[in-house]
Amino acid sequence: MNPRPNSPTSVRFAGVASILAGCCWIVWIIVGSDGNDDPSNASVRIAKLSQLMIAGWNLLLVPTALVMWRRLQDANPESIGLYTICGIISLMFWAYGGATHGITPSLEIVYLLLSAVWWIGIGNALRMEQKALGIFTLTLGLFALLDAVLSFFEPMPFYIYVLAAPKLPLSIIWDFSIGAYLLHCDLTV
Repeated sequence: MNPRPNSPTSVRFAGVASILAGCCWIVWIIVGSDGNDDPSNASVRIAKLSQLMIAGWNLLLVPTALVMWRRLQDANPESIGLYTICGIISLMFWAYGGATHGITPSLEIVYLLLSAVWWIGIGNALRMEQKALGIFTLTLGLFALLDAVLSFFEPMPFYIYVLAAPKLPLSIIWDFSIGAYLLHCDLTV
């Protein structure tokens, strides 16, 4: 497969943005999961930072979605565009929901389904170029799909819902992995 060329600057930008998305995830985990219900000014600032990190990790992946669309377009020209649109819409929904505290159960299911379509679609195409990263991306997409299905059938026992738990750490690792991959691609162009 001969990938469609992206400018080295856009590939580099997408790679750095993906790594920064992973950093936003980590900051969100540190500040967003403290369980502090204190209405002090400090906790209000932390809540705002947490919202910013949710929006950030999603919006920073949009350049990656666009670069991957261009790069993988020859693998499956009819579908890669659809997968990319699903990915970008999912990123926008999650960024909006996180920034506004408007993540409803329905919005979460839609976001998860769209992200699953994106990761499964690009993962399958990416396998031809970078087998390990493609399989990893496919796996992440399958966990997102499982999360969507389980979210649809909520409430359910927690032990069943835990089956989808790997999606979050895998998505953090994916942000760093796809960023490193894009930066490596940029060096080899």
